[in-house]
Amino acid sequence: MKLANYWSEADLLKGVKENSELAIKSIYKLHFAMVENFIRLNGGNSQDAKDVFQEGFLVLYRNVKKDDFKLDCKIKTYLYSVCRRIWLTELKRKNKVSTLVNELDEFITVDDTEIDENNEQEKMLSHLSQCLELLGEPCSSLLSDFYLNNYSMQEIADKMGYTNSDNAKTQKYKCLLRLKKIFFKNEILKKETIN
Repeated sequence: MKLANYWSEADLLKGVKENSELAIKSIYKLHFAMVENFIRLNGGNSQDAKDVFQEGFLVLYRNVKKDDFKLDCKIKTYLYSVCRRIWLTELKRKNKVSTLVNELDEFITVDDTEIDENNEQEKMLSHLSQCLELLGEPCSSLLSDFYLNNYSMQEIADKMGYTNSDNAKTQKYKCLLRLKKIFFKNEILKKETIN
């Protein structure tokens, strides 16, 4: 087992791409304190730091999954820059931006559209999560196991007591249709409520 201090940058990025829990925990151990320090110096608390770091890590995670993504700086620099931008956006939203921001020297610029896209994806994921709860069991577990936990159809069949993977696949299809119905019904209700 590798310790956090012994991962190379390339190993960490490869680990994130392959969903290695150890690599993800190592990035957290190596870089969270830096983000927490910045946020505490700029009006935030530990919970704010955790939330911002998680959002920043999701930006890194999604980008690392793209085949054409190439990181031209250290992970530390990238995460700090993304988290800094997220926090400053949050402060601006709350009208708490001070003229002097206490920060570390090393940062890169991050495109606002990347942060906006991340926020939109977060809203969509939150909505999808609520719809999964409304879907109920066994569909909620089946879809979570397949899409989030990367279980094979055979593993799901074994876990949920289906006779074979084809039956599990049929059930997954039915669950997706139900989820789609719930998702769009709730989307329409949200839009009607707003208007």
